[in-house]
Amino acid sequence: MIHGRPPLAEAGASDVTTTLKVLALDFDGVLCDGRAEYFEAARRAYRATWPAARDVPDDVAAAFGAHRPLVESGWEMPVLLHAIVAGEPESALVDRTAWLPTARRLLDGARLAPETLGHALNRVRDEWFARDPDDWVRHNTFYPGIVARLVEILADRIAIAIVTTKAERFARALLASQDARLAALTIVGREPGGTIPKQESLARLAAAHRLQPGAQGLWFVEDLLETLDAVRAARALAAARLFLADWGYNTLEQRASAGWRPYIRLLSLGVWAAPFSAWPH
Repeated sequence: MIHGRPPLAEAGASDVTTTLKVLALDFDGVLCDGRAEYFEAARRAYRATWPAARDVPDDVAAAFGAHRPLVESGWEMPVLLHAIVAGEPESALVDRTAWLPTARRLLDGARLAPETLGHALNRVRDEWFARDPDDWVRHNTFYPGIVARLVEILADRIAIAIVTTKAERFARALLASQDARLAALTIVGREPGGTIPKQESLARLAAAHRLQPGAQGLWFVEDLLETLDAVRAARALAAARLFLADWGYNTLEQRASAGWRPYIRLLSLGVWAAPFSAWPH
């Protein structure tokens, strides 16, 4: 579902408006670092659901944050905590090829379903947000320079859309905590029935803005390499310009791998803060 629709860039606002019409941004790992919130929510869900759950001290947060690039779905977070505190070898946590069989083995051993952990994670997050929204917000940190640049882009009247798997109310609360103007941004990606693939969200966004075939004029910043690959594979998005945020939830190996993909540009925080003419082409 597309909520709201900021105006398209107006002619003369900037030279880049000849190529950039809609700037689409992932939320977690691009705008906001939510690892502290993920850790605490995962710890609560783990304690509530895992048979004979082990103690998870605060200092596990560092290891959890370091392994965050492994995780694509919420149910994996409590399993990752268990893997860390149970002493799974580093070879089991090196990449998703190793991690997914490990996660499934740990789930089977605990006789748990992914849906059980996913629901538990959502429940504890909802309860936390309802009870103490300010504390929940404090567990999320926007990356340096992100908010100031977003406000500048809005002033240039370039359309911004947040494309995320995060619940809209959480994303809006975090944006509002930084600047009231950001709370009105378009947010795409969650519907009452659940999350939809980002390539589908982007295709809908391109259609809503009547972009040229292949979504020409759409720029998308994401921190997951696999997501960018899926977007590139969608014919309706063949002309979209894709950027991998090197400050997000990805690894050095993944960033190096992006260099072998001619359709992906590696973006740094320093360049993010610069005019669009300085972004890689």
